[in-house]
Amino acid sequence: MITENRIFRASPLAAGVALLALLAGCGGSTAGTAAADSPTSEAKPPITDPAVQAAALRTVDPCALLDSKTLGGVGALDQSSVSSSEWGECSVDVKDSGGKTVELVLRVGDQMILSKDPSEKLEGLPLVVDNDKPGSCWVSVVTSFEQSLGITFQTKSPGDACAPGRAALTKVVQALHGTPPQYKQVPGSVLKTDPCAAAGKQAVDTALGKKSFVEPKSLHECDFWSGDGTHYPQVSVHLYQGLPADAGDGQPADLGGGVTAIQKKDADSSVVSCDATWRKVETPKEDEAHGYGEIVSVQFSGEPESGLDTATACTKAVAVAKTVAPSLGHA
Repeated sequence: MITENRIFRASPLAAGVALLALLAGCGGSTAGTAAADSPTSEAKPPITDPAVQAAALRTVDPCALLDSKTLGGVGALDQSSVSSSEWGECSVDVKDSGGKTVELVLRVGDQMILSKDPSEKLEGLPLVVDNDKPGSCWVSVVTSFEQSLGITFQTKSPGDACAPGRAALTKVVQALHGTPPQYKQVPGSVLKTDPCAAAGKQAVDTALGKKSFVEPKSLHECDFWSGDGTHYPQVSVHLYQGLPADAGDGQPADLGGGVTAIQKKDADSSVVSCDATWRKVETPKEDEAHGYGEIVSVQFSGEPESGLDTATACTKAVAVAKTVAPSLGHA
């Protein structure tokens, strides 16, 4: 299956530079943004379609969208290939009429880094097609210029890789304007939570040492950069499904309200970081290990040249996590 990302999406620092140059910044967050103050920022018209607002898309199950109705125009769906590693993403293989395998990955809430203004539309939404790499294509619709998010089909095919992506994306957007399939939610779920609004503004700004630049990475992950959005330090809030850390993975930290996080330290030649994580709710699945559930992660990262050590990184991560935990409510 497809594993690579777009080349121009590889670096978060490069993403910050592109956002400063091309977008008006990220809205809808309690942490504010510095991008709107940049003289190179260019405001884009808001996309007001209610079907593709972030709140509406967070609960959409992308794997359930990839059925024979959506992919019938591409080919025969290989049901055994359907796979998802995180909320908002699903991959699948399809056999086209010539017997060739077309690999597709659907990302709902994809981070968009635009090299130019979209000139086409698909189902009323700005369309972006990137096929710089032979045999691969990224077909996206922008759902928010302000938050730099969209819906993308990444396709790989020995033939025209863009055509199947465009056909499938058309069907997906049409389905979103109807009654799209939803994830099943349990009491206390963080699925609907806006990660950019979960942390307290003052706590984030204090940790970073200055006003923060907000960059949604997806519908369930948000980065807060120092100042103009191109430099460390950085705070990240990530909500996902997985296995929780245990006491053997790091030191416990009391966040209050009966919530205990595990502090996991990491340091290499380029970045020093600490990740404070905890399981919000348990969501047992037959094919997952015991303890599987919804995980909350608050990370603080910085460059070693700044004098940051892992102990300080953990202190800052925990301080922000103490504002995130109560914002999520009780299970």
